[in-house]
Amino acid sequence: MTKYTTVFFITFIFLLTIQFSAFSKDEIVYTSPRDSAELVNISENIIFKADKNSDLSIEVMTISVKGEGGRIINGDFFETSDGRTFIFDPFEKFRTGENITAELKLSSTGKVLQSINFRTSKKFVDKKVRDLIIKEIRDEEFGSSLNQNRIIPEAIGGYNNGGVIMPQVTITKNNNPSDGTIFFANISNDTVTSPFIMIMKNNGEMLFHRQMPETCYDFKVQKNGMITYFQNIAEKFYAMDSTYTVVDSFVTGNGYLTDLHDILIKDDGNILLMSYDVQIIDMSLIVPGGSKDANVTGLIIQEIDQSDNVIFQWRSWDHFEITDADSVNLSLTNVDYCHGNAFDVDDDGHYVISSRNMSEITKINSETGAIIWRLGGKNNQFTFINDPIEFSYQHAIHRTEAGTFTLFDNGNFHSPKFSRSVEYRIDETAMTAEKVWEYRNVPSIYTFAMGYTERLKNGNTTVSWGFAGTAYTEVNSSNEVVYEFNFNAANFSYRIFREDWNVSPDFIPNIPDEFALTLNYPNPFNGRTNIYYNISAGSNVTIKVYDTLGKELKTLINNEFRSPGKYVTPFDSGDLASGVYIYQLQTGGEIFTHKMVLTK
Repeated sequence: MTKYTTVFFITFIFLLTIQFSAFSKDEIVYTSPRDSAELVNISENIIFKADKNSDLSIEVMTISVKGEGGRIINGDFFETSDGRTFIFDPFEKFRTGENITAELKLSSTGKVLQSINFRTSKKFVDKKVRDLIIKEIRDEEFGSSLNQNRIIPEAIGGYNNGGVIMPQVTITKNNNPSDGTIFFANISNDTVTSPFIMIMKNNGEMLFHRQMPETCYDFKVQKNGMITYFQNIAEKFYAMDSTYTVVDSFVTGNGYLTDLHDILIKDDGNILLMSYDVQIIDMSLIVPGGSKDANVTGLIIQEIDQSDNVIFQWRSWDHFEITDADSVNLSLTNVDYCHGNAFDVDDDGHYVISSRNMSEITKINSETGAIIWRLGGKNNQFTFINDPIEFSYQHAIHRTEAGTFTLFDNGNFHSPKFSRSVEYRIDETAMTAEKVWEYRNVPSIYTFAMGYTERLKNGNTTVSWGFAGTAYTEVNSSNEVVYEFNFNAANFSYRIFREDWNVSPDFIPNIPDEFALTLNYPNPFNGRTNIYYNISAGSNVTIKVYDTLGKELKTLINNEFRSPGKYVTPFDSGDLASGVYIYQLQTGGEIFTHKMVLTK
């Protein structure tokens, strides 16, 4: 259980008493912010992490946090559930451009165990400006007209499902592909197709589909069985359980906007997320012709524990130079020098991250935050074997079960340009990166952005092509195409995953404790929503939809028998007008009602 202690003002410093005997400064292996850090967000917390073998606890230390002029900064200081991470959460934001000092001490002797000094950003980027810059970055990568959730009459580009136009999938190859189903969310750059999250069987039948209020990204299954996706409107990741019910959401902390590119739920239940951090920097001091007030975007990687605490934070400002960017025009007003787009956990528990605009894969120590190695780009530390062209503007770093790494090489700087799936064997002692496999389509496919590749358990490899005419390809170990499909024109997908998942949403075979009608999702909705209900004992079921005056509008289920279990039934609004509607479940002698909001 997380322990909290309120830090309070005593004379000139506030202290938290913590018991401890003999203790060495070296036992603190990580701090955030780092000592001497610049450009620190005014909403940061302060993190101290002890070594795994340390006996430190919150009961025997004191902490002092001061601003300039000795200004005392008060806050909560607490220990997280891992028993070795200690967080100071200030009651108020730090001041802009302020020099902050934090000291961790032994309460018994006053000995300083760890001291850090950092400075917050001198200039504050207005939220509206930040959001516009991040939108510009997304538009450049994903397209300038991200889906707008249009409801259009019978039309092109898909099939009409109650006025909602779904993305059309055309399977061009189906020759003994892997088992499981295919997860994707469409990016629609037309004015017709609606945004969906979808799970498709190999024969093209949709196991699950749900219309969304706006474009979603990174729709996939986590190791713990949760299904996650990023929702563009809410600027957060959502998690669904095996009943396709939204049960959780995840956002970055410390005042950072959650980025859409990736999420990973670790084996211990902690969450990896990333954020783009826009800072105002005088680029004229860095490159000729640079803007004096450039908006420069860095990368933030965070680990969030199950109590929503930021327990690890890694900032590109502390480890990368802006000039590490690969072929980015650094004289522009808006500079995106890093552009993180993927991460994974290596077998040793450390993190590997992909930075597209640096053409670099970086491995960072998950305990200390230090860089372990850098692969590709200007700061490459490896000798490439069997791969003289190397990779550029890559996506999708992924650790395979064989201990190799696969990535999707967009290949923006190949000549001629082409994209590929490539696998490397990394030798951290000899510092070699040996290409052991690659797949290039014939004829060549080039996609300047997005994409994903992953090695499956049966040895096949998936390739999703991002902005390309071909959406998804699966090849076997002999590089023979065994499965392939395309979307209708102007529809794409950021990343496509094949998952070991075959759970039908029509019936979830576990018996609930009681009858229940849960909230529909999405709500509000535009055209289509799903209504979820639980049956604890076999009984007849009726579900009807009414307006707010009690007029019956539609019968979705009419006195049909249902065995015990969890169910979902879709509701298509058809020609109903925008407004509030009532849906009612009658079963087992009980009546349940909920409201839903239709917006057109």
